[in-house]
Amino acid sequence: MLRAVIDTSILIELFDRGREELLEEIYAKYKAVYVPWIALYEYLYGCLCLRRSIEERKGAVEKLAIVVYPDQQILLKALSIDVDLHKRGVPIPLSDILVAATAITLDAELLTRDERHYRRIPKVKLQVLS
Repeated sequence: MLRAVIDTSILIELFDRGREELLEEIYAKYKAVYVPWIALYEYLYGCLCLRRSIEERKGAVEKLAIVVYPDQQILLKALSIDVDLHKRGVPIPLSDILVAATAITLDAELLTRDERHYRRIPKVKLQVLS
């Protein structure tokens, strides 16, 4: 079963830029779609900063995908990624680490438009959408 984890950049494309064709593409390819809680947080934070209502957008995200909160497995994976990146001298934001850890733990492809940080993480199945 193909699974997808979507990051904040994809949420912006879907809900702020109205990319319905992207949503159709995701649902056609993946049987299960997940949004890490941190991606939902980042998206809603941006909405609040832009003075947009968040209740409707939060509901739309929750209809789109299953919101994933970190469990012990995701936390341990995130710690492993974070320590590895720091040892290699290429740290990235914690939010990206948590998104990647969620994708790896769920054995899902990570859908993003911003691959810059994720490319540094081994074992992440990255799908860059245009």
